[in-house]
Amino acid sequence: MKKDRCIVFFDIDGTIFETGKGTPESTIESLKRLKERGHIPIVCSGRPISTLFPEILDLDFPGIIGGAGTYVEYEGKVLRNVFLEHELVERTVPRMESIDCSVVLEGPEYLSYRKAGKAPLYYSVLGRLHREYPHRIKEMEPGRDEACKLSAQLGDPEAFDAMVPELRADFSVVRYQQFPFVEMMPAGINKADGIETLITHLGIPRSHTYAFGDGPNDLEMLQYVQYGTAMGNSEDSVFKTAKYKTEGIWEDGIYLGLKRYGLI
Repeated sequence: MKKDRCIVFFDIDGTIFETGKGTPESTIESLKRLKERGHIPIVCSGRPISTLFPEILDLDFPGIIGGAGTYVEYEGKVLRNVFLEHELVERTVPRMESIDCSVVLEGPEYLSYRKAGKAPLYYSVLGRLHREYPHRIKEMEPGRDEACKLSAQLGDPEAFDAMVPELRADFSVVRYQQFPFVEMMPAGINKADGIETLITHLGIPRSHTYAFGDGPNDLEMLQYVQYGTAMGNSEDSVFKTAKYKTEGIWEDGIYLGLKRYGLI
């Protein structure tokens, strides 16, 4: 591998893609030029691979970090595929539902949820899976489903926040500011952990790592890499914490950020 070859990690939603609008042309061109220069673009998303639709896969990333670090793949080889323990899920889901959380279990093959519940009101991805990929959704069975993470719309945010200290014993908990939503991965696993797995496999030093993100599940990633960059449309906690910043997704933020770093 070339000594000056760099690896760049991109969050999806709010960073390189927006539902209903797609990916900016400047971002598409930037990813192409990045590869032409010999660098490695990697998608690094909270989405499990079961919800990586063609508009993302067609951008032709050589590697994927999905499920907020629970899944790592490079050039078709799976390097990590971690699941929540069934007993833990079976114990946690009823507790969250008792405080009016609409829970979705997310895995690399399917998403599961209470089809008679409120989840479809909050998760547009469930509607798309139902229409286009019905084999990727199922009725929730907490003791049996293969889930890499749990996400939930919070009906009672204060009641959930009171549970967080206890939940952190078993989960990496990511709480969003802009809306009552939470992501929960196995304890100790996040996007940074997935990045470490991949760069160790590839033999790339941290000094050659870059990342772009906008949400709270990007915080560890932006802090771990050498050049962690917050999008201009980031949540406040991300924008204020990140050492480096760029413009928003529709302000050519990816193109301008990569250009400033001299990567394109």
